[in-house]
Amino acid sequence: MGNREKNQFMIWTVFVRITHWFIAVFVLVNFFNDTGYWHRFIGYYCLILVFLRVGYGIWLSKVPSSRFYMPTIENIKLHIHEIRANQFAPHAGHNPLGQLAVYLIWILIILLAFTGWLSRTDAYWGEDWPIDLHGIFSNLLQGLLVLHITAVVIMSKLQKKNLVKQMITGKSSDTHH
Repeated sequence: MGNREKNQFMIWTVFVRITHWFIAVFVLVNFFNDTGYWHRFIGYYCLILVFLRVGYGIWLSKVPSSRFYMPTIENIKLHIHEIRANQFAPHAGHNPLGQLAVYLIWILIILLAFTGWLSRTDAYWGEDWPIDLHGIFSNLLQGLLVLHITAVVIMSKLQKKNLVKQMITGKSSDTHH
């Protein structure tokens, strides 16, 4: 075993990686499959995965990177300073901006499921506003995901870490854990 492999440790559990990639694929599929049974099925499945992931992070996971924290304004300011200085404190999981983005992505998925469901109820059948709101949330999610992917690429380069590979293998070679 090489020295590099010896320094690796588990940062993302199998459950976190599976939910991450299934949500990513299903959201992508739903962007291109914008109506019908499969759109609803995939959307509700994403909602279930988000709730399972939240439950896992709150009650089940003993791995620090899989647990949640609420980034403070000070955490965010410090992280922005680290980006500017190109010196990064170690994070068990997401940095403060990444953690905030995760919460926003999950909130948008929940709102998309709710507005999608609402638009099909008898009380709001034929109303435009639930569908319009669903479209706004979809556009916000698309923009946030582009920002997320861009941030992953930039942070990978700045920190000299392959963050995508970490989310695939679950392992980090970071010596600070």
